[in-house]
Amino acid sequence: MKKSTLPTLKPIARRCGTTLRLATEKFMQIDGDQRAAAFAYSAFFAMFPLILLIITIASRFVDRAAAGSALIAYVEKYIPLSGNLQTSIFNTVAEALQARSNAGILAFIMLVWAAAQFFATITHATNRAWGAEGHNWWRSPLRNMALLTIMIAAALVGMAVPMAGEMARGVFHEISFFPWAYSLWIFFLPWIVLFFSLTLFYKFAPRRHTSFSEVWFSSLCATALLYAAQSLFIIYLRNSPALSAIYGTFGAIIALMLWIYLSGVIFIFCACLCAAQAATAEKAVP
Repeated sequence: MKKSTLPTLKPIARRCGTTLRLATEKFMQIDGDQRAAAFAYSAFFAMFPLILLIITIASRFVDRAAAGSALIAYVEKYIPLSGNLQTSIFNTVAEALQARSNAGILAFIMLVWAAAQFFATITHATNRAWGAEGHNWWRSPLRNMALLTIMIAAALVGMAVPMAGEMARGVFHEISFFPWAYSLWIFFLPWIVLFFSLTLFYKFAPRRHTSFSEVWFSSLCATALLYAAQSLFIIYLRNSPALSAIYGTFGAIIALMLWIYLSGVIFIFCACLCAAQAATAEKAVP
């Protein structure tokens, strides 16, 4: 049994090693760490407009305060927020929503434009990983808007399902297995949404035809790496007071930017992994 299994596993292990090495080379060639820093910069400034945009859309269906609370609860699944930072976000969102009510459609357009900007950074990095150079002055903004629409739709689903689950829990609370099944579903839901969102991004962001078979594994790796990095980052914040000691009241903001940077590294490296996987598969075809 062992003799028949080892020859089968060796080519798989060799191919995985080749793919990982090629992905690392691509990440270094495109200056992935610097692009992750640019992603952190643009994503940080786009975060508040994106939050306001999602709340503005969600408030068409539910109460604005409920939409804000649901979105913050959804965001907390991905970003390790401190209590002070969470309070600051609530206050900023509330003030901006009041200002937006007087600005009308112009403010909505500005929110859409600002929220879509950080897609340009990560989309360009993804195309560099695939070796797709050149820009189309009218197609790139449309692509960014489409990716923004996918992200907003995913966020709305992630907000709506827990709210629907809370309503269902009141109806099916007498069923013995429902509480733990609900808790398990709520735990996995954000990561399932993230996996499908990344799969769609890695498929449609490159300026080339990309199949789902070329991107789903990298999306799964990005989701798993993000979850592992989040767990380690929370442990780091709990056991290291360095950020608060150095930056004082700005420590939470610096921690948030550091987390966004680490997320950008994961997103861009897994984009390189998509390209490396496709290149390795092409070489393997006789």
